[in-house]
Amino acid sequence: MPESIHIGPDGTRYHHAATMTTTPTGDTTPKPVTARLKVFWKTMQKRWTGADIRAYQDAVPQLVEQVRTEWYWNHQGADSSNRFTCEDFAIRVLVQFAASRGLPLRLATGVRTYRNVEKHGLPEHPRYESTMYGFADMVAMTFGAPDVQRVNVNTARVNSPEALKPGDILALAHDFKGRRTGGRAHHIQLVTKVSPSTIEIYQGNSDSTIHWPITWVNKILGRNAADPQQSVYAGLPVETGKFIRSGTGWDYTNNTTGNAQRDYMKYFDLYRWNFLRFNE
Repeated sequence: MPESIHIGPDGTRYHHAATMTTTPTGDTTPKPVTARLKVFWKTMQKRWTGADIRAYQDAVPQLVEQVRTEWYWNHQGADSSNRFTCEDFAIRVLVQFAASRGLPLRLATGVRTYRNVEKHGLPEHPRYESTMYGFADMVAMTFGAPDVQRVNVNTARVNSPEALKPGDILALAHDFKGRRTGGRAHHIQLVTKVSPSTIEIYQGNSDSTIHWPITWVNKILGRNAADPQQSVYAGLPVETGKFIRSGTGWDYTNNTTGNAQRDYMKYFDLYRWNFLRFNE
């Protein structure tokens, strides 16, 4: 049987944990059980509803700018601005909204499923503070652009550009690089505003440290470019861009760099977070 392996955003290979079994006994006496929980934020038994989804879509234009421009104290004690990889930015925006409303999150990668309230004791728990920031950093370690393509788990498909809403995700999967890997997404953008003629986006990005052989060198040195808590983190300042309808296609311009691509939307798959699945 082939070995079950997940490859993280930085190229790190993770083995799935083996299934654990218990030994049955004949003792049917009820036993008291104490469960310790890792609580990143309390949900107070709240669940996502249609009203929450619409509120998220309404909040995205203001929320992305807040996340993009805020400053904070980093783990070295220095004043620093936010940097994000593409998927980490999308996650952070979602997390910030959910935590502010006490709503649950459930995000799956090839390693495991992450929840804002988890049974305490996983090896990574001590490294992350019990806040929305700790949760976002923990998920970032293994959540990559291809995890957006986990339809019916993390996301649902959006049928056309005309159906996009703020907060939806464009996954770059059918350009030359994507076709070489069978349509595996390697970059995502977060939709922030839509009109019949324009789709605006924000995106995180990555530097060269996510590519071999730098990933190999970092691994030898015990460093991880996918870890937002490390100085070698590959995230870059957030960029903005827009798609303009042109005939039957959508032309793209990156507002930050000035780069432009004609009929660029055809290379993207379109997704929306699977909000109701977060309730499970």
